[in-house]
Amino acid sequence: MRRGALALIPVLLVGAGPAACADPPRPRALSVVASWSEDGVGDTAQERRRRSEAWPFLAVLDAFTAETGIEVSYQGTRDVSQVLRSGVDRGRPPDVAVLPRLNDLKAYVRSGDLFPLDDVVPADEAGLDPQLLRLPPPGATDARVYGLSVAVHAKSLIWYRTNAPGGPTVTSPPATWAELVALTRALDTRGGAPWCLGMGSQPQSGWPGTDWIEDILLHRSGQTVYQRWAAGQQAWTSPEVRGAWQEWGALVGAGRGTPNPLLTNFDVAGPGMLVSPPRCFLDHQASFIVGSYRKFLAEHPERSEPGRSPEFDFFPSPAFGATDAPVREVSEDVVGMFADSPQARALIRFLADEPARRVWREASGHLAFTLNAATDAAAYPDGLPRRIARTLATGTLCRDASDMMPAAMTSAFHSAVLQYLADPTLLGSLLRELDSVRKRTPPQEWLGLPCLSPPG
Repeated sequence: MRRGALALIPVLLVGAGPAACADPPRPRALSVVASWSEDGVGDTAQERRRRSEAWPFLAVLDAFTAETGIEVSYQGTRDVSQVLRSGVDRGRPPDVAVLPRLNDLKAYVRSGDLFPLDDVVPADEAGLDPQLLRLPPPGATDARVYGLSVAVHAKSLIWYRTNAPGGPTVTSPPATWAELVALTRALDTRGGAPWCLGMGSQPQSGWPGTDWIEDILLHRSGQTVYQRWAAGQQAWTSPEVRGAWQEWGALVGAGRGTPNPLLTNFDVAGPGMLVSPPRCFLDHQASFIVGSYRKFLAEHPERSEPGRSPEFDFFPSPAFGATDAPVREVSEDVVGMFADSPQARALIRFLADEPARRVWREASGHLAFTLNAATDAAAYPDGLPRRIARTLATGTLCRDASDMMPAAMTSAFHSAVLQYLADPTLLGSLLRELDSVRKRTPPQEWLGLPCLSPPG
């Protein structure tokens, strides 16, 4: 037996020889998960890639690979939270994930699955500090950097078509909530649908309505009440929160008996103001909706009036008092590192630099924004991009409340919005149930982040 075994050794060594002399195996591609879809329209794979929602971020990843030689494997999924949780539970998380829900960041810090970034992104770099999210690790009181905000979306915006026949002419945007109500009533009296309402957005239908409630509460009751509510310290049954729901219901006509808002996707509802004749006139939506408008106009030129291309613009959500200081609701996409490696660190450091921001801006048609205080509005061309950039630089910015809430609370919020829009008489019972969820949720699961003051 021993002789036979020894006799095999030369054969094995000969077989191993070529492999030993071959080039070393290529390193594993860096895995990245984010919410932007790679599905696009086109005849070739490259066309579909460039026309996809993910293209601006993919362009940044391409630039990173060109500079470093590090290959990146990208996965786009609408349900980042579920995909990430599955990977973590199986012990195979992505190297880097872009989280659209800020509370997920805290959950992974608490579970010890997220690596700190203090020595990856220097806080003293000009303008970078607002992009860094700091949280205390388990068992500690001093916060560390665990997230890098790479994209911010202005949410306190109302869009309208400037040349809509029979629609609003907003030469002087509503400065107060009362003026917005008057504009809505004027449109309703003329027989048009004032608001483009769409609550659909799988797998989280209902969030367009939560944006409304959050925006109204912020402007009606101020940032102190808003922050307490987002942190689980303000009752849903309180007069302030109840009042925000009632203001929304009265403005958009909750309970009118039509199921369309509940069955229509948000990115389908808004372009309704761009057809001829318009199906609606006003759209409360974040800055990223411009991509949906542009895509609709490019794919449906026949829906426009002959010889008259639809044009659209926005005005900020109005204050409830004429002297209120500007305040905006925003959402963010935040990068976290789930596998510590030189390659993952290199990518996050790349994303923190101005060259990456510049590639992202240009690939998005200048519709990519960050909280970087050093990026002046002058970096964007005149028109919508520069005006959006200025709204992010001239007011207090408060993060999306439902993004900071624990997952169970956010899910209940989404469901309640859909039920309320169908039947506003349910408001009392819905708020009591939401408050029940709030009370059952442990305090350590809430994320209370302060609002951000204007830069400079």
